[in-house]
Amino acid sequence: MSDSLNSGNRKKIVKGDDKDILLALKKLIDPSYSLLDVGCGLCSSLSEYNCKIIAGLEIHRPYLEQRKCKHPHIIPINANALEMDKLFLPKTFTTVLFNDSIEHFKKRDGIHLLNIAEEIATDKVIVFTPRGYFPQKDFDYFNMGGEKYQKHRSGWESRDFLDMGYNVTIFKDFHGPNNSSFRQAYGDNHPPIDAILAWKDIAKKQAN
Repeated sequence: MSDSLNSGNRKKIVKGDDKDILLALKKLIDPSYSLLDVGCGLCSSLSEYNCKIIAGLEIHRPYLEQRKCKHPHIIPINANALEMDKLFLPKTFTTVLFNDSIEHFKKRDGIHLLNIAEEIATDKVIVFTPRGYFPQKDFDYFNMGGEKYQKHRSGWESRDFLDMGYNVTIFKDFHGPNNSSFRQAYGDNHPPIDAILAWKDIAKKQAN
């Protein structure tokens, strides 16, 4: 794994071939006291995080009704993420996570959501997203009628996050033909595309 440093904003870009995004997220999230997962879908991995309180925010109600994790400390919230500044007061959660969700919003809305998340979080804002525009539309991996919410409306590059003060890890060739949404968007023979893990340490920002 090799590191490169952006001298303009002094944020690190790490590049590697690791595919274990859950492990990478756990290293950033644990041991947060509380977590807000924006666009949580079926809450499939939320029980993996060592948080006392977890809120899963999801606009498509069937995902929450059929959610995988129903532990009492995981609270499903059926609402539009664009209104989360009305739902949560500043400094409500230790960490705010966008795991494969920021790309479902237009770019200006995504930036707006990140700004709101930085107000809601006390410690970290974390984003995992495809690198560049992943042309997903009219496709719901879960077959629960969420096609319009699963559509990708923006593409993100490392520079987008670096300019906002985030650290960036690039997961090389993360999305490939073993993923049905990738095949639907690109076909069977398209080369894999990278993914981006970006995070901002809110607590350090406040300390400065």
